[in-house]
Amino acid sequence: MAHAPSDSLINFSNESVTAHVVQQGSGNAGHNIYNGPVTVLHDRRPKPPPSSTVPFWQDDDFINRDSLDKIHQICAKPASRAALVGLGGVGKSQIAIEYAYQVRGESPTTWVFWVHAGTQARFEEGYRRIAETTRMDGWDNPKADVLRLVRNWLCDESNGRWVMVVDNADDSAVFFPPLDGTQAAGVSSPGRAVELLSDFLPQSPNGSILITSRSRDVARRLTGRGDCLVEVKPMDKCDALALLQKKLSFNANEHNAIELLQALDYMPLAITQAAACIEQGAPRMTISRYLDEVRRSDHNRARLLNKGIQDNRRDGRASNSIIATWQISFEHIRREMPTAARLLSLMSLFDRQGIPESLLRSQYQRDEDGEADFEEDVHTLTNYSLIGMSVDGHEFEMHRLVQFSTKKWLELYNELEGWRERYIRLMDDSYPVGKHEN
Repeated sequence: MAHAPSDSLINFSNESVTAHVVQQGSGNAGHNIYNGPVTVLHDRRPKPPPSSTVPFWQDDDFINRDSLDKIHQICAKPASRAALVGLGGVGKSQIAIEYAYQVRGESPTTWVFWVHAGTQARFEEGYRRIAETTRMDGWDNPKADVLRLVRNWLCDESNGRWVMVVDNADDSAVFFPPLDGTQAAGVSSPGRAVELLSDFLPQSPNGSILITSRSRDVARRLTGRGDCLVEVKPMDKCDALALLQKKLSFNANEHNAIELLQALDYMPLAITQAAACIEQGAPRMTISRYLDEVRRSDHNRARLLNKGIQDNRRDGRASNSIIATWQISFEHIRREMPTAARLLSLMSLFDRQGIPESLLRSQYQRDEDGEADFEEDVHTLTNYSLIGMSVDGHEFEMHRLVQFSTKKWLELYNELEGWRERYIRLMDDSYPVGKHEN
């Protein structure tokens, strides 16, 4: 019950209601009762102008790639979704950062949001940042359901145009948990409908979403369309050379530089990592010396490729070492698809090109379901871009550094020698006599 004069205007900052107020006071008639509506006003503080929540600086060394143009084309349509897919360290997030800055540059009235999707907790953290930045109604209510609050705001066209980058959406269990719903978002009571985290990515005509993922399957499920997936591959020689030169403070000898880039499979993260190592070790460390050390022994190569680098344009909680970056994918496959991890282990012992399907498939023939398992395992490895295949699909290949990283991963678990022995037995059984014909 509130005490107020009959013509009073009560102003609360964050809510608007119509209430009936009973006033008690002294008068000739005793108690004067007023039972009428009282207006409570909305918060009239101005809302902030559109801005960005991208947590990284724009990269002055960014090398433009075809993938960026394709993303612009797809995301120009209303309610569009696009995805950058490819190996870890191939440059997906860097392309997404550049895209975000270009959007802001071309349209300052567009909101740009960045949401890391490695875990459900980090996804919610990204949405909380959106709520705080936009100062949407209810953003400072500690009991607010932030996921629903932000989704509703994004669906309201009066809030203007927005673009969201959902970075590192690699794990399907984050967005599409098991049927028991134990990881589903927003489940506060048994009777409440289960909502997947993917349900909080709205399809609104005033917004578009760009996803980065190592998994084609996750990216396809989140975009809903295979033709919205843009594969990011290692750089070509020209772009890789330009990147290396930008990362170095001196003019590199082109012949030495190209040899180094070939040894690094034109992989952007490996190139950036090598350039940082050369810069830090100068003048004693040069391109030719770095290349010599990479080639000298597996131990030296692992030591150099395992070195972390400081990079303000990569997620601070992620490793900046190319080997450690790929081992995240290996570990995920080992947990989710152990047979695919075993297939990758065996493949790493072959020459990295022209690995025959027949030799790999023979390892599955003892099992009744071997045929289906083999196809599923191959799909898993190609889904994460860890292997490629020939045009006819009967031979496989691996990137040089993926093969090397797989071996170091096996060595870490003391499994390398066991797989070497298995590989030798396979070769001995398949080619028992060393004749020219075989």
